[in-house]
Amino acid sequence: MKKFLIIPLLFLSVTAMAACSPSDTPETGTEQPANPEQPGGEDAPDEPDSPDEPVRTKTLVAYFSAQGHTQAVAERIAEVLGADIFRIEAAEPYAENPYDDSNRIQNEAYNGLRPGVGNLPDTETVAAYDTLFVGSPCWWHQPAMVVCTFLESYDLKGKVVVPFFTYGATTYLNESMQTIYRVTPESEHLPATLPEDLDPDNIREPQSDDAGIPMPGNASGVERWLHELGILQ
Repeated sequence: MKKFLIIPLLFLSVTAMAACSPSDTPETGTEQPANPEQPGGEDAPDEPDSPDEPVRTKTLVAYFSAQGHTQAVAERIAEVLGADIFRIEAAEPYAENPYDDSNRIQNEAYNGLRPGVGNLPDTETVAAYDTLFVGSPCWWHQPAMVVCTFLESYDLKGKVVVPFFTYGATTYLNESMQTIYRVTPESEHLPATLPEDLDPDNIREPQSDDAGIPMPGNASGVERWLHELGILQ
């Protein structure tokens, strides 16, 4: 797997969080190391030192991960496809435990805010890719808003955008997917269509409209998911 750039994507109250929680908490044994993915480390000898080095693949896996679950899925996608990988970092980092930042995250999600990205690649670097996988935990019924900031920073017209989410349950998955599709209106998307959003203005209550949206679920489901999308034959 080629690693690209500096590789160093939350559910309402205790009850509603069971539907779409602020935790990107990994399953046992997948906890993120204290200093993840440092460039040039022993486990990443081929990693470029800067985002401006020549692109060697036309596929980029960009993700935001709080505690390692989304990271594990992203790394598996990049490994299977031989894609480059890029970790989106918030300019103002979130708490190590996302539940400690619930008020901030809820405010960003419910008000459509755009927190800054601390490590945006230049436009020429992103323009060189044809396909962009974008991953995030489902936080307060939405993608982490820093992922939307990242996507809106580039002209993605005509590029293929493939979202993936990690979550405790699929409730609010459609709302999260719809948001990614809205912020990339001129891109092509996989899957090409989504279930009808029964109440687009309501992201605070479940709509029971999530059925039929393929997701990897975790790293072990990546290859099945890629087959379902038609990316792997």
